[in-house]
Amino acid sequence: MNFTNNHRIIFLYSTIFILISLITVYLPVWLHDVRDLSLEKIGILIGIIGFLKVFSNYFITKNIKTIKGKKLVIIFISLLIAIIFIVNSFFKNPQSWIIITSVFFILILFSPILPLVENINVSLNKNFHTSYGKLRISGSISFCLAAIFFGFIVNKYSTNYLPIIFMFSLGFFLWSIFLIPEKDFSQKKFLKSNMIELCKDKDLVLILLSCSIILASHAMYYSFSAIYWKSSNMNLFQIGFLWSWGVLAEIIFFLFIDKIKIKNFFFLGIFFAGFIAMIRWFLTFLFNSFFVLIFIQSLHAFTFGLAHYLVMYYIYTKVDANNKLIAQSFYHALSSGVIMTTFTIIAGFSFKYNNGVGFLLMAAFSFFSIILIFLRGFIIGYEIKK
Repeated sequence: MNFTNNHRIIFLYSTIFILISLITVYLPVWLHDVRDLSLEKIGILIGIIGFLKVFSNYFITKNIKTIKGKKLVIIFISLLIAIIFIVNSFFKNPQSWIIITSVFFILILFSPILPLVENINVSLNKNFHTSYGKLRISGSISFCLAAIFFGFIVNKYSTNYLPIIFMFSLGFFLWSIFLIPEKDFSQKKFLKSNMIELCKDKDLVLILLSCSIILASHAMYYSFSAIYWKSSNMNLFQIGFLWSWGVLAEIIFFLFIDKIKIKNFFFLGIFFAGFIAMIRWFLTFLFNSFFVLIFIQSLHAFTFGLAHYLVMYYIYTKVDANNKLIAQSFYHALSSGVIMTTFTIIAGFSFKYNNGVGFLLMAAFSFFSIILIFLRGFIIGYEIKK
């Protein structure tokens, strides 16, 4: 079989999302159960990382123009993360500051990798409109299977095995990076990125802010749902299944989104994603039943899938080639960085008052994204300027 660029992108997405599943779903559990960190400390740690993502993403990615450069940066970062994990393993019962410091550097180094991977896809992708969703599915499938499989492993054996699992997964990711070719189809010349020029695009600023709020409203879910559901007498396999079910809905979304002319209802799509997010988090607060949560998790197709696709669609179609990487880095820094950081800290402290009230707060934040669209950009039938 001919190994095409699409196959390489699929392998790249698959391996990076295995790592993301480990960090997102099980790292907070490992920190809480194995390293004895309190929920407040976990929330603050993840929150600080989120704030600093703006700087790490920007300064690491701003001057990288070629695929070769992106590959070298990813390889260097991955090796640093591996070294930190190895050094950390020498400490049998480390003090909390050692744990916090090592995890801090791992997460801050890891933060620019996904924007770089997304940009490699855009650089190698000759037709975003017909292929992005189908290629992105590979990452969602990988996340889904990893959440179930690793949930089974740590539930049957021990959460202590998480660092070893992460190291093996990191090795596969490095393999996928080496397979990426260095020819860039997206641009013929490499110009310096211009952040000021990017910020002058008022549509982009509105889209990034609105969609980032929707995506950041997943903070309670991403950081504390495993702990929250575990306290409701669910086992880790059930929790992994709930996560994977949400990703399955996302997979179905990405499978069909390329067939839809999204520009015909672009801002309406942001409004819809915000509304569904508000409903999702309110229902998650109300119900702890495993089978009801399966239905609620289906809404992930819109709360994450749609919001993410709208941002990527705008960046691909409207942002200049020299600014695409910095736009993607800024998007990830804002959505999973500054805004999600704030929401994560709030969610962590919400446990002092009620174990599930954080989901209500996320619903309120989602409602704000709807208000933002109404006030600044919501026009029925809005079409992106050609």
